[in-house]
Amino acid sequence: MLSPLSFLPLEFHHALAIIICAGLTCHSAFNRLEPRVLVHFVSLLGLPPTLLASLVLPHTSGILSAIALTFGVYLSSLVISTAVYRVSPLHPLAKYPGPLFCKVSKLWFTAIAMKGKQHIYYLELHQRYGDVVRIGPNELSFCDVNAIVPMMGSKGMPKGPWWDGRVPENREVRPLLALRDPEEHARRRRAWNRAFSTPALKDYEILIEVRISQLVDILTTKIASKKSVDLSKWLGWLTLDITNDIMFSGGGYSMEFEDRDDTSRLLGNAQPMALLMGHLPWLGQVYLWLPGMGQGLRAFRKYAADRASERKARGSHHKDVFYHLIDEAGVEPTPPSNAQIVSDGGLAIIAGAETTSTTLSHIFWFLLNNPTTYQRLQAEIDDPKRNNWVPASQARMPYLNAVINEALRLFPAVLSGSQRAPLVGSGGQTIGSHFVPEGTSAVVHTYSLHHDARYFSPFPDTFIPERWLGLEDQKALEPTIFGEHEVIHNTAAFIPFSVGPSNCVGRNLAYQEMRMVICTLISKFDMRFEEGFDVNSWEEDILDFFVVQRGRLPVVLTPRPS
Repeated sequence: MLSPLSFLPLEFHHALAIIICAGLTCHSAFNRLEPRVLVHFVSLLGLPPTLLASLVLPHTSGILSAIALTFGVYLSSLVISTAVYRVSPLHPLAKYPGPLFCKVSKLWFTAIAMKGKQHIYYLELHQRYGDVVRIGPNELSFCDVNAIVPMMGSKGMPKGPWWDGRVPENREVRPLLALRDPEEHARRRRAWNRAFSTPALKDYEILIEVRISQLVDILTTKIASKKSVDLSKWLGWLTLDITNDIMFSGGGYSMEFEDRDDTSRLLGNAQPMALLMGHLPWLGQVYLWLPGMGQGLRAFRKYAADRASERKARGSHHKDVFYHLIDEAGVEPTPPSNAQIVSDGGLAIIAGAETTSTTLSHIFWFLLNNPTTYQRLQAEIDDPKRNNWVPASQARMPYLNAVINEALRLFPAVLSGSQRAPLVGSGGQTIGSHFVPEGTSAVVHTYSLHHDARYFSPFPDTFIPERWLGLEDQKALEPTIFGEHEVIHNTAAFIPFSVGPSNCVGRNLAYQEMRMVICTLISKFDMRFEEGFDVNSWEEDILDFFVVQRGRLPVVLTPRPS
């Protein structure tokens, strides 16, 4: 028989002590890791205080007051203990500098990132704190050329938990870009390598040429009735159509109907939500549970999946990218699943179109801001001694390649790089003189690295294509820059397409496409900014949502004599 004393309520301070201990126990369960699974997250936060509310019920006015008090004490003890631990010397990343709020919670960095200026914030942090900065409770950012190979090379780290949040609906089969298993990535990468091999790129040339000719015809018609065109918008539609041709064997009508299917808008609307879920991976679980959440992201991913499914259903008369991804040649021992094919639809559109159009837009903005550079490039393109209408010849044009590389240096297509993390079970990874423990994420911040005077001098923030030429050409073209300053040009720090096993598989296609577009437009038109256009607004309007969003680029075009 139970003693009557068994039913006596605990003293109030004893009840509070038990609730506080429960909060501390919850912290130990989370330990250093951000929550990943929504059910675990909700259970740890909600179940213990609900059960413990009975302990304080005798000391409160009712059940609601007891629950409110219990949750307040429980969550306060959890938050305070977590914050104290994260800023204490006991934390594995305690030695790394960074803003206090970044150390306490990833919410701080996420709030800044959602404004679209995370690339600037990264840069400011590195300028203030040095080569290695703690940007989250369990995350580091590196701005050090010596970190590139150890982090991203053949023996480096796979993708980090950022991708768990970004593609939560692809839990079983993810797009190539989001794969965290190195072996699975290597297996899936084989098909992409075939799709972007040298023979395949040769086959794509005619598709690109046809679309560029279409753009020239449209622009020629447009400028007869308008003072200017938004070149950024038209370049975006051009690359979307090229991507549809190369990836899916057609189906792109963005230029012809001025994006009537709203593909550009769908892509743009999707990116902020995808970025938010990347920085807060547990939010991806909420996204899956709430059908009304992230409508823009859902709409774009449905569109991309539909394009991939349509392509598989109808087949193709030539070897497009999906010919290789679907394995229509039958070279793989096991054909890819439909889920795998669909998962790569969005990757194909984003990687194939948006990054290229953004870089092209940057290039034309730089050219129109720098008349001397524009004239030098135009002279190289017009040179009758060169066969500049042939892509193979364009690849050997030094000044053209210098212009492209300098634009990619100042504004890499993916401004803030791609997060990595040590393999699960590895214990951690050594990055130069630093050790990244398991459970910690890291990134080499591309934008900061490319603007570092230790790797690119003089004037690392200035558009100077001549820095990519030989020493004699540098001094001949820009004697006051290269003849009077120490010149540093460390190409090992130039990583606009990443490096290692997870580098951009479409790198060569992107260069080929950009060269063809630039040569054609520069040869066909004279260009200038629209009167009254604020040239500084271009850089101000750049938003880094992993995929860059950009503003208007109003340009006046005048046909050149044939």
